[in-house]
Amino acid sequence: MKKARASLKKNITEYARIYGISVLAVASFAGSSARAQMVAAEPAPNLTAHMFDMGGLVTTGAVTAVGGAAGGGIVPWALIGGYTTKDQVGGTAFYTHVFLRNYQLATYGGLFALSNRVELSFAHQSFQLGSTGATLDGKIFNALGAPANTPESVLPHALRLDNVNINQDIIGIKVRLYGNAIYDQGTLIPQISVGYEYHHNENSSFTRAIGTRPSGSEYYIAATKVWLNGLFGHYTMVTATLDATNAIQNGLLGFGGVGPNGPKTGYHIEPEFAVGYWLNNNLVVGGEYRFMPHYQVVAPGNVPGYGPLGNALSKTSDWKDVYIAYFPVKYLSITLAYADLGTIASEKNQNGVYLSATSSF
Repeated sequence: MKKARASLKKNITEYARIYGISVLAVASFAGSSARAQMVAAEPAPNLTAHMFDMGGLVTTGAVTAVGGAAGGGIVPWALIGGYTTKDQVGGTAFYTHVFLRNYQLATYGGLFALSNRVELSFAHQSFQLGSTGATLDGKIFNALGAPANTPESVLPHALRLDNVNINQDIIGIKVRLYGNAIYDQGTLIPQISVGYEYHHNENSSFTRAIGTRPSGSEYYIAATKVWLNGLFGHYTMVTATLDATNAIQNGLLGFGGVGPNGPKTGYHIEPEFAVGYWLNNNLVVGGEYRFMPHYQVVAPGNVPGYGPLGNALSKTSDWKDVYIAYFPVKYLSITLAYADLGTIASEKNQNGVYLSATSSF
């Protein structure tokens, strides 16, 4: 009898053990099946859509500087253009027109941005002399000692400037080295980027005629910091940039210059500054200041006849502006500024209206 009860207890325990395992196995299988059905019911993530999402905060992609890089109107900032975040690509396209007292500058181009890390840019500039070109021709005649009514045709073709457009192309790259100007709010360390721009002036005969080279490079390092809870609780931005350059008027009059012993091609280190203040999520006001290098063109100042002309054409002023940028929607910005570029090609007080539109995608 005892042996029979022991055998029955053993069998019941064994069945219970087997049954329990079976229940757990079935439950586990059922749960896995349910989860599989739920996953199957959910749409697969659209990796392509994510790649082209504009993940950055509105306005934080900056606008476009005249050289094509993301920044303000005349100063490149450390920010990467567009609104890309990690694993995203994007870009911008822009058009800018500057109406100065004697000249006009039209610029268009765009940039490609990758993962908020790298920016590749292109800009085409057309500096329109208009009727002021005839005034410059008159100054050249005076330097040559020719009568005021001398026809323009006697000048070398490269120096016939009436209604001439001076064109240049700019290719640039910018790389973010460290920091994030927007999201690093717990530190004073800014976002730091380095950039390179290659300029090619299409009017090479003109640049050579005044003693400059038609092509040149610029190198810069920029630091940008944005405080989300800045002045009076609004977003506030500060940028400082150091530019190594030998460009005359940003390359529109060529690169380098002349000296007593021949061409001068050395670089100058010029600081640049920008500030921005967000009035609200769609409206930014600010200003910029860009120091410009000075190079002698045409001839050294002590050369009879040509020296005074060279001095007049060589006069360069720092560039500055005050701007207001409006972002009606995330993918569009319109910038209106007052720009003061000082003296350009002997003509003083070159100031006027700066108007630009940038589209982000």
